[in-house]
Amino acid sequence: MMPFSLAGKTVLITGASGGIGSETARVCAQLGARLVLVDLSEPVQIAQELQAKGVNVQIAGFDVRDRRATEDLVAQIPELDAIVANAGFCPWDDWNDPDWDDAFHKTIDVNALGVINLLRPGLDRLIRQGHGRIVLVSSVAGRMGGLKASPHYVIAKGGINALVKWLARKGAPHNVTVNAVAPGATATGMVADQTFDETAIPLRRLATPQEIAQPIAFLCTDAASYICGTTLDVNGGVFMN
Repeated sequence: MMPFSLAGKTVLITGASGGIGSETARVCAQLGARLVLVDLSEPVQIAQELQAKGVNVQIAGFDVRDRRATEDLVAQIPELDAIVANAGFCPWDDWNDPDWDDAFHKTIDVNALGVINLLRPGLDRLIRQGHGRIVLVSSVAGRMGGLKASPHYVIAKGGINALVKWLARKGAPHNVTVNAVAPGATATGMVADQTFDETAIPLRRLATPQEIAQPIAFLCTDAASYICGTTLDVNGGVFMN
């Protein structure tokens, strides 16, 4: 088997309805993966697109803040080889807004607690079976504050960049690697109503979803078998590690 293949592997992807999540599903499918796709509502459109091409796809709809629903899904999947924790929430608000505290808690709960809800059972399952890959989707905002991000998003994604190291140390002795990808501004629905100073990006443009999805899929393959505890910066040169 080629190391850049996901043939025979089952990959679970949250936040799969659009943007980076659906593009990651496409790339993993091209590499031969079976897919379990999750979003707030069942990601029917991407599932039907891939099923029409013969891809084995299972879907589920629930909020990653729901610990019980997340644990039930992980327990029910017949096979699981890789997890992509992509579900996220990024409000474009002002911390002086009167309801900002509510936005703060939702941002932390989706982007941080939601990841823990997924990986508490997910990591334990991969450890028990003795192999697996986990990829967390962070952000350049957690590396250097981002170009426009609000502080709650910066805090949440900065926490993901720290959490990946804790998870990696826990999983590594059991042949489970944990890494993160930290995208820069990407042309998805999340930023559709925002403008960015592209001169602040050395490559002078936003990323396409595929340019983020391909590194995520790579970290799920055997070609990344010795990458552990790394946050891979995919941001057009905004943050150079």
